[in-house]
Amino acid sequence: MTSFPTFEELRRQIQKNHYASVPFPLATSHIQEAVTSFFEFLKEPKSIKEHMQMSIAPEHRRGDVGYTKRQACDHLYNDNKEFFHFHPALFDTYASFLNDHPVVLDFMKKALPVWRGTFEVMSQILKRFEAHSQGIHQKVFGSPTPHIVLRFLKYDWSKAGRYLAKPHFDAGSFTLGISESSPGLRIGKDPDTLRLVTYQEGHALFMLSGNVEKVMDSHELSSGWHDVIQLDHTCIDQPFSRWAVVAFIDGHGVDTLPSCELRRFWTEEQRNTS
Repeated sequence: MTSFPTFEELRRQIQKNHYASVPFPLATSHIQEAVTSFFEFLKEPKSIKEHMQMSIAPEHRRGDVGYTKRQACDHLYNDNKEFFHFHPALFDTYASFLNDHPVVLDFMKKALPVWRGTFEVMSQILKRFEAHSQGIHQKVFGSPTPHIVLRFLKYDWSKAGRYLAKPHFDAGSFTLGISESSPGLRIGKDPDTLRLVTYQEGHALFMLSGNVEKVMDSHELSSGWHDVIQLDHTCIDQPFSRWAVVAFIDGHGVDTLPSCELRRFWTEEQRNTS
């Protein structure tokens, strides 16, 4: 694996781009296997998909684990998507259910190495951040159930140029973008600085999120304001337009920001349209 950036290198990247590219230890083929298994899971009956529902942090909505289907007509962000939040705690809590449902078990087994890779990368990052914010590594990893939630995400198609996800800050303290099927993610510090980003082979994208001030002093580093737009006309009318694998990370024992803070730059048009 490529040598890991120092704190100064991470800081320079974040100050310039509002995110940092960091090495990720899992091969792209392994991530793709997990995504393929996720799509097999999505074919299961609704009762099976929705059976596993728990929280690793009841005070924080990013602690929810399990399957969600979001429809634009009944959600603030006006987006259509399906996603699953994975955490290894599912293996113990739902051991009997997993043994009885091989498709779900296969997805969980293939998701686990991706989660472990995220754990390793975030540990490396926060060890480097100790020079800037003493104790930050302990705030995330000083718990038997670290608040690292892995999201497998399928976006439904939309018109080219329109939002698949409206601009926002994530609710956690940190976000690690692991993989995506096609470009569309834009990151900045505010609406004027949003720029399309692409993943380097063997790397993930790290950015600070909306809740970061709960775990560190971030006054010189901006959180990543971001959205996802539909770029590829050829995806229109296909079963899905885009998939992504993303991790949300927070300190243990912290509460979340109100949702209005996570969309503070929205225009009136964004508030009222999809």
